Amino acid sequence: MAQASQLDPARLAFDRTTVSVKRGPGINTKKTVVERWNGRRWTLLSINGGKPTEKQKTDLQQAASSAPVPSYHNIARMLTAAGDVTANADGTRTLKIPVMPAGTVRTDTGDISKHLTGEMTIAEQGGKPYVQRLKVTARETFKLNMLIKVIAFEQISHYKLDTSGTPRLASQTADSSGSMFGFGGGEKSEVTYNYR
Repeated sequence: MAQASQLDPARLAFDRTTVSVKRGPGINTKKTVVERWNGRRWTLLSINGGKPTEKQKTDLQQAASSAPVPSYHNIARMLTAAGDVTANADGTRTLKIPVMPAGTVRTDTGDISKHLTGEMTIAEQGGKPYVQRLKVTARETFKLNMLIKVIAFEQISHYKLDTSGTPRLASQTADSSGSMFGFGGGEKSEVTYNYR
């Protein structure tokens, strides 16, 4: 917790590439978005390989203003809600989070943390523990925008140690499914982080 809380995102610079696929009745779209965090703000670099419009840039700024910067520092807040710890055969430990703390998991439309539960895999390097993997899943069905009923949600974050032994968020995958007006659908995404 102490290590994570000291990792200020203002000291980070990275590019984030998100590949998402939306599916539903008559919908099957793939979108690739590349963004850059420079320690102060986000910049939208490209959408599907093309130059973004001014509106798309503005929309990104509005969405990013209410979302936490994705990095290892968020682990500190999550650990405050931790529960049981179990030892695994491979030498790692699993730590359960019954309910994710407010503000730790957000969508484009709002905070969904209270509907989720978490599971952290804790490894050690040089005698120091760090979170290697975070799996977040829905603990109940819930609604987005009063219209979309989310039936299943899973987000997995992988953390790797850099050359200095500092944990960094390396990649994330997310998969969700639900329904709107009785029609089923969902979204799947893969996110990679490249540090500069």
